[in-house]
Amino acid sequence: MKFAKEMAFYSAYHQEKRNVWIHVFGVPTITFTLFLVLSRFQVWNLGGFSITASTIFGLVVILYYFSLDFIFAAATTIVFGSLMALAQYLTASLDSTTAWTVFAVAQLVGWGSQFYGHFIFEKSRPALFDNLFQAVVSAPIFVVADVFFELGYRKDVQEAVRNELAAQGKLKTFSTAH
Repeated sequence: MKFAKEMAFYSAYHQEKRNVWIHVFGVPTITFTLFLVLSRFQVWNLGGFSITASTIFGLVVILYYFSLDFIFAAATTIVFGSLMALAQYLTASLDSTTAWTVFAVAQLVGWGSQFYGHFIFEKSRPALFDNLFQAVVSAPIFVVADVFFELGYRKDVQEAVRNELAAQGKLKTFSTAH
């Protein structure tokens, strides 16, 4: 299963439950502000509909997600598509300085919280040091999958991820792990 193999890399760095929940906060924060800044760059205007760098980035990433798993991709499209739409809406009302300030502060909070989770709870460095693509592009779908797993959905996929981690010798044991 392609999704399980991809998520196993991410999950090897995110096995402690408190750190996983920090990522549920941090990843959308980072993604939203990335959309906010990318929305400032209009690429095309099609009959009054603005195609921005955010639109293109979001579309390419969502297509990648659908190549991994339909259900997680659909859920991620709803959640992160809403963040992209909000970012594009806010772009019209924010001046450049405010947009870049919001971006900088939220990026610091989003990344800072995740670094905190890795160093305090996981006792290891974040995945971005080993695979920037996974950390920036794949994290949203994996966060959505983690929420599904926590709610008791898609247990077969969760088990496939755990089996992949075990096969790689990367399954950790925490007293609060999920």
